[in-house]
Amino acid sequence: MASIDYSNKYFLVIDNIKPSHDVLKKFAMSLTTKPVDSTYYAQEVLPLCLEKQFDIVLLGYDLGEKQKNGQQLLEELRLSEVISRHCVVIMITAEVSQAMVLAALEHKPDNYLCKPYTVNDLKKRLDSCMKKKHAMASIYQALEEDNKSLVINLVDKALARGTLYRAECLGIKSRQFYELNNFEQAKKIYKLYQNEQNCMWANIGLGKIAIKEDELTQAVDIFKNLIELKPFYLPGYDWLASTYVKKCNCISAEETLEQAIRLSPRSVLRLKRFAQLCFDNKHFEKATSAYEKVYTLANNSIHHNPSNAISYAKSLASYSSELPISDAKKLNVRAFSMLSQSNKSFNLPTLKIQTHLLSACLLENTHDYVMAKDKIEQGMSLLDREEQNIDANTLRSIASSLTMLKRNSKASQLISSAEQQQSSSEADNTPAATKIGELSSEQLNDNYAIKAQKALTAGKDLYESKQYDESIKSLNNALLLFPTHNGIKLNLLQVLLGTFENDNVKTYALKQAKKLILDLINISATDNEYIRLKKMKKKYQQLAGI
Repeated sequence: MASIDYSNKYFLVIDNIKPSHDVLKKFAMSLTTKPVDSTYYAQEVLPLCLEKQFDIVLLGYDLGEKQKNGQQLLEELRLSEVISRHCVVIMITAEVSQAMVLAALEHKPDNYLCKPYTVNDLKKRLDSCMKKKHAMASIYQALEEDNKSLVINLVDKALARGTLYRAECLGIKSRQFYELNNFEQAKKIYKLYQNEQNCMWANIGLGKIAIKEDELTQAVDIFKNLIELKPFYLPGYDWLASTYVKKCNCISAEETLEQAIRLSPRSVLRLKRFAQLCFDNKHFEKATSAYEKVYTLANNSIHHNPSNAISYAKSLASYSSELPISDAKKLNVRAFSMLSQSNKSFNLPTLKIQTHLLSACLLENTHDYVMAKDKIEQGMSLLDREEQNIDANTLRSIASSLTMLKRNSKASQLISSAEQQQSSSEADNTPAATKIGELSSEQLNDNYAIKAQKALTAGKDLYESKQYDESIKSLNNALLLFPTHNGIKLNLLQVLLGTFENDNVKTYALKQAKKLILDLINISATDNEYIRLKKMKKKYQQLAGI
């Protein structure tokens, strides 16, 4: 293999253990002429990756107590897209348990290395990864740009040249056909390679097409056969469970995910799906246990959010009525602790409402009716003040808590409001990513709707008339009224980037933009704001000099 030139490559070393950290940094410095970035702390990684496009990340698994571990950090880097497909990530770990290896591989490091290792071992792994990135560079770039036709064309050229990465190329090509709904072309590839070594993706693809074509029994057979042949290939379990759900066989779906969790117990998303299935199947003891694990595992990860504590409390409320009161009270203490910690972390009115109502449910189960009554009054009072500012999904969640408390009339009213809000939202045209949006009337409370809308409208007008500082001030005022509103944050972010682009002396605008991006960076790909944030994140990186 020809020698690889690392002289212009940007390295990032992440390791909490000083001797290991020093070895990795020294190794990186021996290869590149560029400054080598390094950190001992997980919380510093996203800001670093936002500022600089790294070519190579050397990632330690153990990053210290009460911090994200390497697996959680890699998941966050992938999902937030602050590192590109071109970046090599090598995970280095002293832990070699099955659970760790399977969990790490789910988030796709380019390679991983077990301690003890030699620098020679590391160099060989890195060279191999870099060779592949170089060979696949144009294909990866087309994937980054979501240009499916170009991806297919480039893959065909690579295959004609006899690429060493034939299996990956075919997997990429077939996925493009699948996403283009060209199932016949995708099937041709899948059927040719379904029995080949390391081509599990072909069986997954055939199963997914069977689901699309409503051949659910066929899909079940495909995924079952895959699991039998490759029992450690976890996507097989996920897709089999999804197929069972479509067949309305939620018991089998629950059992399937339970098998996967026994193999790899650290996936928060899989645990969440399992917990929800247990809850829907009225297996409340299992659901409560699973949601507790979700809360614990998610605490330092990208999945840390208020719903984890709420889900645990809601599941416990359905379960604890069956328990002796002394046991229920012990579990209540855990739920109250989770809800309290979540309120400290997120400080959201909707979380406070749910905390009061779910606490009342738990207290009623232990016959603490006086305290329960007080919690209900606090929750209903806050709900009355905030109802007009709550989104449809959260209204439905609050309604389910009210139903548990036998407040059926108010629950029905909230569900009706949620349906009206959703219908109105679907009828609205979503603002283009290049325009500053507005708040809908459903998102505003009458008490301060006028102030917020005026601030937002003024910010838009001032920006269009190039009065950038005043526009920023106006939008910051709107954000003070709605501190958790992603739409306002995105509007402000756009103005801040436009301000710096027009006058790069105004570095304060770029600094605030960075804070907003880090605040928004974990928006789900399913959210409406995702595409808009993605474009502005790239804009920030261009302006920051990357």
